[in-house]
Amino acid sequence: MSPHAPRHGSIEAAEIAGRRAVMARDAGLRRISRVTRRVILGAVALSGGLAVTAANAFHGHTIVTGSSSTTSTPASSPSVPSSSSSGLSAPAQTPAPTPVPPVVVSGGS
Repeated sequence: MSPHAPRHGSIEAAEIAGRRAVMARDAGLRRISRVTRRVILGAVALSGGLAVTAANAFHGHTIVTGSSSTTSTPASSPSVPSSSSSGLSAPAQTPAPTPVPPVVVSGGS
């Protein structure tokens, strides 16, 4: 053998080592992809569970329907539609403008 001739044994070993490195990298990428998918699914399931828990914990307001009372409005005030189903009623006195001008602040200095 001449000193300049390549050794087949060392080339094959380098190719095998390269292939093993590529296979190990691919296996690691598959593993981290599975872990990422599972973490995302777990986060979605956890947030859904928390949403259901919060929805059941805070029911909101219940509307109590009782006897409906009718109110008469004076002729000078505008007609305000009243909704007996939501429990809202017209104010006792209509809002009046205030004589003091509003305070306006702009900027942060």
